[in-house]
Amino acid sequence: MSLDLFNNYESEYTKLVSSARHRLDSLVPELAGAARTTALHETERELEDAHELAGQMEMELLALAGPERARAAPRMRQYKADIEHLRREARKAAQGLGSYESNRRALLGADYTESDGGLDGDNRTRLLSGNERLTRGSQRLQESHRIAVETEAVGANILNDLRGQREQIVNTRDALLHGESHIDRSQRTLRTMTRRLMTNKMITTGLIVVGVSLVLLILYIKLTR
Repeated sequence: MSLDLFNNYESEYTKLVSSARHRLDSLVPELAGAARTTALHETERELEDAHELAGQMEMELLALAGPERARAAPRMRQYKADIEHLRREARKAAQGLGSYESNRRALLGADYTESDGGLDGDNRTRLLSGNERLTRGSQRLQESHRIAVETEAVGANILNDLRGQREQIVNTRDALLHGESHIDRSQRTLRTMTRRLMTNKMITTGLIVVGVSLVLLILYIKLTR
């Protein structure tokens, strides 16, 4: 389950980073004024979400098995490096340290009124970005809660199965102990019967010897007269 969750986070992370990289490389250099500012804030929001996903992936990485963790760890280091690189590029673009053409458009493409309007747009963009981050964070929390509930249910089922198996083992052990007690009693009974049989055999043998001796004695007496 940890591997599936890690893969889901990784897929969402890849989409966010790809979108941010495309915006920085292709869209922001072509924009100016409020549109450029909005694009930069959108890029910052995506990078912030990507950073949060990277943190979630690091937590899930600890729960992965040894081979899976070994394969995923280098990708995690690269992901963190990519985020830092894109953040630096975003800061350069926000400070007007981009290419000559993008700086020229940023300087010449907006007048005072547009810049003033861009500030209002910045506030709206920040509010929208904050709401979107809260929504995504809430969705991730709900997903984590759902997975935790499912895991708890699976754990409860496993505990019930183990409890049932323990009861079966205990019942089997009791039956074996009961059977052993019956076997012990049977063995004692057999030994008693064997002793009695031997005793009866000895008595019978003695009686036969005595009888034969008496017959011989009687015959001897009759013959000697």
